[in-house]
Amino acid sequence: MPLAVTSAIAAELTPEAFDAACRDRGLDGQELVLDTGTEGVAAATRARTSGARVLAVRAVRLDLDDVPALAAVSARFGVPVSVPPDQVGLDAVPALAIAFARAGGQLLLGQRTDLGAMVALAEAIDATGDPASLGIAWEVRPSAERLTDATALILAAGDRLGLVRLHGGGPEQRDQDGRGVGPLLAELALSRFQGPIVLCPSDPARLPRWRAWLGSTTSAGCGHGKDPRRLDLDVRDVEPRDRLAAILDAYRALGPGATLHLTVDHDPSCMYYTLEATEPAGSFEFRTVAHGPEVWRAEVTRR
Repeated sequence: MPLAVTSAIAAELTPEAFDAACRDRGLDGQELVLDTGTEGVAAATRARTSGARVLAVRAVRLDLDDVPALAAVSARFGVPVSVPPDQVGLDAVPALAIAFARAGGQLLLGQRTDLGAMVALAEAIDATGDPASLGIAWEVRPSAERLTDATALILAAGDRLGLVRLHGGGPEQRDQDGRGVGPLLAELALSRFQGPIVLCPSDPARLPRWRAWLGSTTSAGCGHGKDPRRLDLDVRDVEPRDRLAAILDAYRALGPGATLHLTVDHDPSCMYYTLEATEPAGSFEFRTVAHGPEVWRAEVTRR
């Protein structure tokens, strides 16, 4: 899953300067935030010619007069344009599908962590008959929402899920511990979600912290950064009866040479014995790297 950060945290930087900062942090690219209309198209053109790695485009609002221009931006970049939740009523979905299909672009409609609304939006997209031109951008706010329905939400969105905007992560990663982010990322990986995941501040008041983080060179958090062969799984928020299945599913999703970094609240030796009993001999390497008493960590590498 490619990991990006929203350009809203450093709007004063040029696209190429922001891209360089993202590269230094091991991020895969940026979400380019645009005003709509002529200024937005011009900014997108500058970013394209600069060679910046743009993984997604964000329109801060959706005015119907700007739809053709935004559809053209999506087509030229070859990446989706997302809009915030509540910018589009379900009755406008068919017309938007036509406009983006004609241009060869894709619009991702913002959706909060609400299962009923996610189902309704998915059904509205399917009803257009041209779902490739539309998709869903899931706005995840771990500090304000419970993620207990994450699996159901991912299933409801299905292949329409084109973007996850994680309001947190980055410099806020430790603030989100215990709020279900680890299991969410594992669920996304297991669902074969291709990304990107866009890191965003949880609150505008945190922008200075994000700007300082962008200029540092420590790990990005909540993603693979420089090492695409890493999968982090924190099962402390997972019901005990479901933990073993979640861990085994995550391990079996690894490619050769990839490592599962596991966080639990007990001795993980049982995981080693389970793998020893179920997997071919010599097919994995298991290491316990943190020994509690409250937090235990293990690394499992698939050979």
